[in-house]
Amino acid sequence: MSRSWIRVDSLDDPRLAPYRNLPERTLRGESIFITEGWLVTERLLKSTYETESVLLAEDCAAEYADQVPDSIPLYVGPRELLYQVVGYQFHQGVLAVGRRRILPSVRDVLPPPDRPGPLMVVVCPQITKPENIGLVFRSAAAFDVDAVILGERCAEPFSRRILRVSMGAVLHLPMAKTNNLREELAILKREWNVALVASVLDPTAVSLPDFSPPERVGLLLGHETEGLREGWADLCDYSVTIPMSSLVDSLNLGVAAGIFLYEFRRNGLKRRSA
Repeated sequence: MSRSWIRVDSLDDPRLAPYRNLPERTLRGESIFITEGWLVTERLLKSTYETESVLLAEDCAAEYADQVPDSIPLYVGPRELLYQVVGYQFHQGVLAVGRRRILPSVRDVLPPPDRPGPLMVVVCPQITKPENIGLVFRSAAAFDVDAVILGERCAEPFSRRILRVSMGAVLHLPMAKTNNLREELAILKREWNVALVASVLDPTAVSLPDFSPPERVGLLLGHETEGLREGWADLCDYSVTIPMSSLVDSLNLGVAAGIFLYEFRRNGLKRRSA
């Protein structure tokens, strides 16, 4: 039996309020976020985050309605109405409202310090572009990173763009956001024995192909244009760079993160098989 849904036809329907003016609602302290498209919405439904409701364009209802649990309100309306509600045209015809939680501390997202074995953490002191944060999370999920730690000046991880670019990885990867990143990094080094690696553009730094990362490693990724300024690199045990052709002076931050994490994971697998 197909599950039932609630028909919505009016822009003024109060049940659609959470989908409207999300930036303003967030600024007022409403702890909600929006997923867009079925893939990210499905990952929300399978995550530990609460799903408040799902909104489908009527031409998508037959395909997706039965995959939404009966306990979650399901609204269906004309595609044009969805465009009006969110304020722009999107193609997937699927939206959902999720509820945020207070992000945990670094201690809460990592395994116990005395647990043996490897540990890989990504640290972002100040990445401000949503696309780059999304790509970092997507690469971190692809290469089995244990946690992502965001500094206080990073972009909001539950923005619609970050959720979309990360393909929902934000909803499943352990994540902490801290107001005192320097102190948290000191705890990582002292209690978890994590060696910190600065990703830099510096010809004098260790070339990534020549670098053998320690078993417990934290990769620091710098600001999109200014790198690891304000002494972040000075806190690190190693500085490592990606060798590049002279035709290019830098890589997109998200691309660079993927390269670093692939190499770190490859080295770790090689070390365990030796």
